[in-house]
Amino acid sequence: MLKNLLPVGLLSLLLGGCAMTSVSDHSRLPPESRAEPPAVSTGRYQPPEITPYRAPALPGYAKPAPGRAVQALMARAERQGEQGELVAAASSLERALRIEPKNALLWNRLAHVRYKQKRYALAASLAAKSNALAGGDSALRADNDDLIRRARSL
Repeated sequence: MLKNLLPVGLLSLLLGGCAMTSVSDHSRLPPESRAEPPAVSTGRYQPPEITPYRAPALPGYAKPAPGRAVQALMARAERQGEQGELVAAASSLERALRIEPKNALLWNRLAHVRYKQKRYALAASLAAKSNALAGGDSALRADNDDLIRRARSL
């Protein structure tokens, strides 16, 4: 009979030890789970604190000057485009975009090259990408919108 009680006794000791952990003992809890006790109710309704709405901050659209490598690649692409070397111009602009992928002007210039190559759907897509990055540059946005309109009409 003692043999049968030993496993039951060990099990009850084990379970009893788990139940002994105090819920109010915050020292064993990680800092993020240590909650303050709820406030005592005064019996009167108190509306929750209302914070005024703040629009999310817009990303900074100050246009930093492109780096020298990007400037050189843009100038090269401009010359290549004027000479009718559209594949080389696109290649130069794509290389510049690998350096500065968030440069809206580069996307715009590449869109113009693709338009000259009669790749109208791609030109519209690239101009839309430029618009997404243009921020407050209304002249660039207007040029992109014009290019998109012309590309979609063909």
